Amino acid sequence: QFTPFPQAASQTAFSPPLPPIPEPFVAPAQFTNPLIKLDKVSVSFAQKPVLHELSWVVNQGEFWQLSGANGSGKSTLLRMISGDNPKGFGQNLFLFGRKKGTGESVWEIKAHIGYFTSSMTQNFSRDETVLAMLISGYFDSVGLYLKPHRRHIQLAQQWLALLGMEALAEVSFMQLGYGQQRLLLAARAMVKHPPLLILDEPTAGLDDEHAALLVRLVNHMASCKTSAIMYVSHRREEGLHPEKILHLQTSDKGSIGVVTQG
Repeated sequence: QFTPFPQAASQTAFSPPLPPIPEPFVAPAQFTNPLIKLDKVSVSFAQKPVLHELSWVVNQGEFWQLSGANGSGKSTLLRMISGDNPKGFGQNLFLFGRKKGTGESVWEIKAHIGYFTSSMTQNFSRDETVLAMLISGYFDSVGLYLKPHRRHIQLAQQWLALLGMEALAEVSFMQLGYGQQRLLLAARAMVKHPPLLILDEPTAGLDDEHAALLVRLVNHMASCKTSAIMYVSHRREEGLHPEKILHLQTSDKGSIGVVTQG
């Protein structure tokens, strides 16, 4: 396994600006607020209530943490936002300026979302380089299957410089440690500066040092205000600085949403 950082991970800082968004992707600023809006949305499965009259608004550039115990409905809410859950139909759910069920496709919704979950590479076995894995974020594929444009390569190299991983560009992604893989995949989800970036339990299973490093990267990306960021965790993440927290609080009627300042 490799260590990409010249100094201890606990001392690593992400200070350079983020590499810019490449053409022809739509800049987040071209979307009107709110990006996401739920107005008294309730969800049940087999007559078991999951969410109860949940209202929530996410605007451009905001940094949210979505928290709640396991089983509180976090995954259900995420699947509704990403277009994967049909429970969004017939509800007051608005995604990127359109009410759910007004003719949009699931792929149109996903095109506006960068997504990272710690389980993304569980079944990944291709021998991709670190650089290729990062470039794949421009093509929405886990692994590079298309020939990249020179501009994609240049921007990906800038991202590696930000991460302190320039020397690992041609190293196999599978040879990295888990913490290094997570760091790279979090950056990969951000390369297009999507209007909404969802990070689903990104530090699950990491040791304290690598978890702290990933949290610092997320804080840095959020400070640049180019994307709204939704950090999903069942607990309060040490060192994370969200502006606001949506906590799903369980009840007999389904989880209700409690919004607090970060």
